Amino acid sequence: MIDAIKQQLLSIFKNCRELTESRVLDDAEDVFLPYTKALNQMATLDVDDRQVDALIADSSLKPAIEKISRLKQIHGLRLERQRARAIIDSDAPWDMLKGFIYYPNYLGLAEMESDGAGLKAGDRVVFLGSGPVPLSLIALVKRCGIQGVGIEKDAVNADLSRKVLDALALGGEIEIILGDHFVLPLSSPCSLIMVGADAVPKEEIFTHLAGTLPNGMKLSYRIYEKGLRRLFDRDHVGALPSGLREYRRIRPQPPVNNTSVFVIKRLSEKPV
Repeated sequence: MIDAIKQQLLSIFKNCRELTESRVLDDAEDVFLPYTKALNQMATLDVDDRQVDALIADSSLKPAIEKISRLKQIHGLRLERQRARAIIDSDAPWDMLKGFIYYPNYLGLAEMESDGAGLKAGDRVVFLGSGPVPLSLIALVKRCGIQGVGIEKDAVNADLSRKVLDALALGGEIEIILGDHFVLPLSSPCSLIMVGADAVPKEEIFTHLAGTLPNGMKLSYRIYEKGLRRLFDRDHVGALPSGLREYRRIRPQPPVNNTSVFVIKRLSEKPV
């Protein structure tokens, strides 16, 4: 199976290596959609972890994986912007949102985040890299009654996100800030900072947070620990910088695929 997967990846790379990010994002024709479908189908294959490790370690695949991963991420943004506009234009925006195939996954992730961080109603949660449809915060509002802040560095995404929240009548529960990780920490306290998959570069982000957050502050991020989805983790979190300590992992139950990882700013050592 591993050889077949490798050949399929190389074939996709051959066909899309000249595609630009702008074309994938903005072209009238959805040129990357067939590849997304193929990759999503590939992700459902039952592949041994050692086989995935071998694919990741294969130097001949590295350019293919890097290119495909980036275009896959850009295509995901294209689809999310389309979803945002559909919600904004809909006479039944909540029905439109709940019709999203992964909506149940986000509700499951909300329960995992709430459990791992010990969230309760009224807590304030910050999501770094919240995107055009801040589904993680929306799910936490619906499941846990939190107050949310989305931080988004792309002005188009931030504008769409605010309009989505207005359409869903959630503007009072979730605020969107245009910016990046350097706006943190915010002046108002919060219970959890969630670092989104598209918030990059991870090493710089976590180094900044380690140096600026108050002691005891909780962070979370999501990873894929199993299967071929690990191939496309473009900017994974490596060793945490000094001052941050992982304290819990919650592994997924179907239909959720992500493991939620929880980190705390290490308390200051008492002087000897």
